[in-house]
Amino acid sequence: MGPPLRLPLCGLILSLPLTAAAWCEAPRKLERVATDDFRAGLARWRLEAEDTRAIVTAENGVLDIATPAGLSLWWREPLGGDYAIRFTAAALPAPASAGPHAGRISDLNMFWNALETDGGEPYPRSGKFAGYDGLPTYYVGFGANANTTTRLRLYDGSQRRLLAGFADASIAEPGELPMTPATRLLTNKPISVEIVSRQPTAADPIHLRWSADSNEVFTRADANPRLHGYFALRTTASRLQIRDFQILQCR
Repeated sequence: MGPPLRLPLCGLILSLPLTAAAWCEAPRKLERVATDDFRAGLARWRLEAEDTRAIVTAENGVLDIATPAGLSLWWREPLGGDYAIRFTAAALPAPASAGPHAGRISDLNMFWNALETDGGEPYPRSGKFAGYDGLPTYYVGFGANANTTTRLRLYDGSQRRLLAGFADASIAEPGELPMTPATRLLTNKPISVEIVSRQPTAADPIHLRWSADSNEVFTRADANPRLHGYFALRTTASRLQIRDFQILQCR
Protein backbone atom coordinates (compact mmCIF):
# COMPACT_ATOMS: atom_id res chain seq x y z
CA MET A 1 0.00 0.00 0.00
CA GLY A 2 1.41 3.36 -1.01
CA PRO A 3 1.50 6.59 0.98
CA PRO A 4 -1.61 8.80 1.32
CA LEU A 5 -2.60 10.77 -1.76
CA ARG A 6 -3.95 14.32 -1.60
CA LEU A 7 -6.70 14.30 -4.20
CA PRO A 8 -8.69 17.35 -5.38
CA LEU A 9 -12.28 16.29 -5.94
CA CYS A 10 -15.25 18.64 -6.25
CA GLY A 11 -13.36 21.37 -4.42
CA LEU A 12 -12.26 19.10 -1.55
CA ILE A 13 -8.88 17.61 -0.72
CA LEU A 14 -9.12 13.95 0.24
CA SER A 15 -6.36 11.77 1.66
CA LEU A 16 -6.46 8.33 0.03
CA PRO A 17 -4.03 5.39 -0.08
CA LEU A 18 -3.07 4.28 -3.59
CA THR A 19 -1.54 0.94 -4.48
CA ALA A 20 1.74 1.06 -6.40
CA ALA A 21 1.91 -0.36 -9.93
CA ALA A 22 4.79 -2.30 -11.49
CA TRP A 23 4.73 -0.03 -14.57
CA CYS A 24 5.11 3.13 -12.46
CA GLU A 25 8.68 2.82 -11.24
CA ALA A 26 10.02 4.56 -8.14
CA PRO A 27 10.65 7.31 -7.35
CA ARG A 28 7.54 8.22 -9.32
CA LYS A 29 4.14 7.48 -7.80
CA LEU A 30 0.60 6.97 -9.00
CA GLU A 31 -1.72 9.93 -8.52
CA ARG A 32 -5.47 9.81 -9.05
CA VAL A 33 -6.17 12.84 -11.24
CA ALA A 34 -9.82 12.39 -12.24
CA THR A 35 -12.83 10.32 -11.24
CA ASP A 36 -16.50 9.95 -12.00
CA ASP A 37 -18.66 8.38 -9.31
CA PHE A 38 -21.71 8.53 -11.62
CA ARG A 39 -23.92 10.53 -9.27
CA ALA A 40 -24.14 13.79 -11.22
CA GLY A 41 -25.19 12.94 -14.77
CA LEU A 42 -23.17 12.94 -18.00
CA ALA A 43 -21.58 16.39 -17.95
CA ARG A 44 -18.08 14.92 -18.30
CA TRP A 45 -19.02 12.71 -21.25
CA ARG A 46 -20.06 13.25 -24.88
CA LEU A 47 -22.64 10.79 -26.22
CA GLU A 48 -22.84 9.50 -29.80
CA ALA A 49 -25.77 7.11 -30.28
CA GLU A 50 -26.82 5.52 -33.56
CA ASP A 51 -30.38 4.91 -32.31
CA THR A 52 -32.47 7.45 -30.39
CA ARG A 53 -33.91 4.64 -28.25
CA ALA A 54 -30.57 4.30 -26.46
CA ILE A 55 -30.87 5.06 -22.74
CA VAL A 56 -27.80 6.28 -20.84
CA THR A 57 -27.97 7.40 -17.20
CA ALA A 58 -25.38 8.24 -14.55
CA GLU A 59 -26.89 8.16 -11.10
CA ASN A 60 -26.60 6.39 -7.76
CA GLY A 61 -23.03 5.38 -8.55
CA VAL A 62 -23.81 3.57 -11.81
CA LEU A 63 -23.37 4.50 -15.46
CA ASP A 64 -26.13 2.45 -17.11
CA ILE A 65 -26.03 2.02 -20.89
CA ALA A 66 -28.87 0.22 -22.69
CA THR A 67 -28.75 0.52 -26.47
CA PRO A 68 -30.25 -1.25 -29.48
CA ALA A 69 -27.40 -0.14 -31.78
CA GLY A 70 -23.96 1.48 -31.87
CA LEU A 71 -23.03 3.90 -29.10
CA SER A 72 -19.86 5.71 -28.03
CA LEU A 73 -19.43 7.73 -24.85
CA TRP A 74 -16.37 10.01 -24.96
CA TRP A 75 -14.55 11.29 -21.87
CA ARG A 76 -14.25 15.00 -22.61
CA GLU A 77 -10.68 15.48 -21.37
CA PRO A 78 -7.60 14.41 -23.39
CA LEU A 79 -5.18 11.98 -21.75
CA GLY A 80 -1.40 11.82 -22.03
CA GLY A 81 1.78 11.04 -20.17
CA ASP A 82 2.08 7.73 -18.33
CA TYR A 83 -1.49 7.03 -17.27
CA ALA A 84 -4.01 4.33 -16.41
CA ILE A 85 -7.79 4.18 -16.78
CA ARG A 86 -9.60 1.96 -14.30
CA PHE A 87 -13.26 1.06 -13.94
CA THR A 88 -15.55 -1.83 -13.09
CA ALA A 89 -18.00 -3.10 -15.71
CA ALA A 90 -20.80 -5.65 -15.82
CA ALA A 91 -22.70 -6.86 -18.88
CA LEU A 92 -26.44 -7.47 -18.62
CA PRO A 93 -28.87 -8.81 -21.24
CA ALA A 94 -29.39 -6.41 -24.14
CA PRO A 95 -32.69 -4.48 -24.01
CA ALA A 96 -35.84 -5.48 -25.88
CA SER A 97 -35.24 -2.56 -28.26
CA ALA A 98 -32.26 -4.52 -29.67
CA GLY A 99 -34.74 -6.71 -31.58
CA PRO A 100 -33.06 -9.94 -32.71
CA HIS A 101 -30.14 -9.16 -30.40
CA ALA A 102 -32.34 -8.68 -27.31
CA GLY A 103 -31.09 -10.63 -24.32
CA ARG A 104 -27.58 -11.19 -25.58
CA ILE A 105 -24.42 -10.50 -23.56
CA SER A 106 -21.93 -8.61 -25.70
CA ASP A 107 -19.54 -5.76 -26.45
CA LEU A 108 -17.65 -4.23 -23.56
CA ASN A 109 -15.57 -2.14 -25.95
CA MET A 110 -13.43 1.02 -25.87
CA PHE A 111 -11.30 3.44 -27.88
CA TRP A 112 -8.28 5.21 -26.37
CA ASN A 113 -5.48 7.52 -27.47
CA ALA A 114 -7.82 8.59 -30.26
CA LEU A 115 -7.06 11.70 -32.34
CA GLU A 116 -8.10 12.73 -35.82
CA THR A 117 -5.49 12.44 -38.57
CA ASP A 118 -4.78 16.17 -38.17
CA GLY A 119 -4.10 15.68 -34.45
CA GLY A 120 -7.39 17.19 -33.32
CA GLU A 121 -10.07 15.97 -30.94
CA PRO A 122 -12.36 13.29 -32.44
CA TYR A 123 -15.17 15.07 -34.23
CA PRO A 124 -18.80 14.10 -33.52
CA ARG A 125 -20.03 11.00 -35.32
CA SER A 126 -23.36 9.21 -35.59
CA GLY A 127 -22.41 6.33 -33.29
CA LYS A 128 -22.38 3.84 -36.17
CA PHE A 129 -19.28 1.65 -35.87
CA ALA A 130 -18.12 2.11 -39.46
CA GLY A 131 -18.00 5.86 -38.88
CA TYR A 132 -14.84 5.44 -36.79
CA ASP A 133 -12.84 3.58 -39.44
CA GLY A 134 -10.81 6.70 -40.28
CA LEU A 135 -10.11 7.69 -36.65
CA PRO A 136 -6.57 6.80 -35.51
CA THR A 137 -6.95 5.01 -32.18
CA TYR A 138 -6.48 1.81 -30.22
CA TYR A 139 -9.56 -0.35 -29.77
CA VAL A 140 -10.45 -3.34 -27.63
CA GLY A 141 -13.66 -5.27 -28.14
CA PHE A 142 -14.09 -7.52 -25.09
CA GLY A 143 -16.76 -10.19 -25.50
CA ALA A 144 -17.77 -8.63 -28.83
CA ASN A 145 -19.77 -10.22 -31.65
CA ALA A 146 -22.25 -11.80 -29.21
CA ASN A 147 -19.44 -12.74 -26.81
CA THR A 148 -17.45 -14.74 -29.38
CA THR A 149 -14.39 -12.48 -29.81
CA THR A 150 -12.01 -10.36 -27.74
CA ARG A 151 -9.68 -8.32 -29.94
CA LEU A 152 -7.11 -5.54 -29.84
CA ARG A 153 -6.95 -3.37 -32.96
CA LEU A 154 -5.01 -0.35 -34.13
CA TYR A 155 -6.85 2.10 -36.35
CA ASP A 156 -4.17 3.94 -38.33
CA GLY A 157 -6.48 6.34 -40.17
CA SER A 158 -6.86 4.18 -43.26
CA GLN A 159 -7.42 0.65 -41.96
CA ARG A 160 -8.24 -1.35 -38.85
CA ARG A 161 -5.32 -3.65 -38.05
CA LEU A 162 -5.78 -6.69 -35.85
CA LEU A 163 -2.87 -6.68 -33.37
CA ALA A 164 -3.94 -9.65 -31.23
CA GLY A 165 -7.11 -11.49 -30.42
CA PHE A 166 -9.17 -14.40 -29.19
CA ALA A 167 -12.12 -15.86 -31.08
CA ASP A 168 -14.40 -18.86 -31.35
CA ALA A 169 -13.07 -21.22 -34.01
CA SER A 170 -15.85 -20.52 -36.52
CA ILE A 171 -14.93 -16.82 -36.88
CA ALA A 172 -11.25 -16.73 -35.87
CA GLU A 173 -8.88 -14.66 -37.98
CA PRO A 174 -5.34 -15.91 -38.72
CA GLY A 175 -3.19 -15.90 -35.59
CA GLU A 176 -6.03 -15.58 -33.09
CA LEU A 177 -6.17 -17.78 -30.00
CA PRO A 178 -9.28 -19.61 -28.76
CA MET A 179 -11.63 -17.78 -26.42
CA THR A 180 -11.19 -18.63 -22.73
CA PRO A 181 -13.19 -17.89 -19.56
CA ALA A 182 -10.81 -14.94 -18.99
CA THR A 183 -11.72 -13.37 -22.35
CA ARG A 184 -15.48 -13.85 -22.24
CA LEU A 185 -18.24 -11.86 -20.52
CA LEU A 186 -20.46 -13.49 -17.89
CA THR A 187 -23.93 -12.16 -17.15
CA ASN A 188 -23.84 -9.48 -14.45
CA LYS A 189 -20.33 -10.48 -13.33
CA PRO A 190 -18.26 -7.37 -12.51
CA ILE A 191 -14.93 -7.09 -14.32
CA SER A 192 -12.18 -4.73 -13.17
CA VAL A 193 -10.70 -3.16 -16.32
CA GLU A 194 -7.36 -1.36 -16.45
CA ILE A 195 -5.82 0.31 -19.49
CA VAL A 196 -2.21 1.45 -19.16
CA SER A 197 -0.57 3.83 -21.64
CA ARG A 198 3.05 4.77 -20.97
CA GLN A 199 6.23 5.92 -22.66
CA PRO A 200 8.32 2.80 -23.40
CA THR A 201 11.80 2.58 -21.93
CA ALA A 202 14.85 0.42 -22.61
CA ALA A 203 14.14 -1.46 -19.38
CA ASP A 204 10.44 -1.88 -20.14
CA PRO A 205 9.47 -1.48 -23.81
CA ILE A 206 5.80 -2.31 -23.17
CA HIS A 207 3.71 0.82 -23.74
CA LEU A 208 0.21 -0.71 -23.72
CA ARG A 209 -1.35 -2.98 -21.14
CA TRP A 210 -5.02 -4.01 -21.16
CA SER A 211 -6.13 -6.05 -18.18
CA ALA A 212 -9.34 -7.64 -16.91
CA ASP A 213 -9.40 -8.66 -13.25
CA SER A 214 -5.60 -8.21 -13.07
CA ASN A 215 -5.12 -10.62 -15.99
CA GLU A 216 -3.07 -8.92 -18.73
CA VAL A 217 -5.10 -9.84 -21.80
CA PHE A 218 -3.10 -7.63 -24.19
CA THR A 219 0.35 -6.02 -24.08
CA ARG A 220 2.25 -4.23 -26.83
CA ALA A 221 5.79 -3.01 -27.43
CA ASP A 222 5.48 -1.23 -30.78
CA ALA A 223 8.13 0.92 -32.44
CA ASN A 224 5.79 3.92 -32.92
CA PRO A 225 3.10 3.73 -30.25
CA ARG A 226 0.13 6.05 -29.78
CA LEU A 227 0.64 7.70 -26.38
CA HIS A 228 -2.03 10.39 -26.03
CA GLY A 229 -5.55 11.25 -27.10
CA TYR A 230 -9.14 10.63 -26.07
CA PHE A 231 -10.97 7.71 -24.45
CA ALA A 232 -14.45 6.37 -25.17
CA LEU A 233 -16.61 3.55 -23.95
CA ARG A 234 -18.06 1.76 -26.96
CA THR A 235 -20.82 -0.84 -27.36
CA THR A 236 -23.67 -2.00 -29.58
CA ALA A 237 -26.95 -3.89 -29.02
CA SER A 238 -26.12 -4.40 -25.37
CA ARG A 239 -26.55 -3.28 -21.79
CA LEU A 240 -23.56 -2.33 -19.64
CA GLN A 241 -23.20 -0.98 -16.13
CA ILE A 242 -20.00 0.92 -15.30
CA ARG A 243 -18.82 1.92 -11.81
CA ASP A 244 -15.83 3.59 -10.15
CA PHE A 245 -14.27 5.29 -13.18
CA GLN A 246 -10.87 6.80 -12.45
CA ILE A 247 -7.78 8.08 -14.21
CA LEU A 248 -4.35 7.83 -12.63
CA GLN A 249 -1.01 9.26 -13.69
CA CYS A 250 2.52 8.15 -12.88
CA ARG A 251 4.39 11.27 -11.81
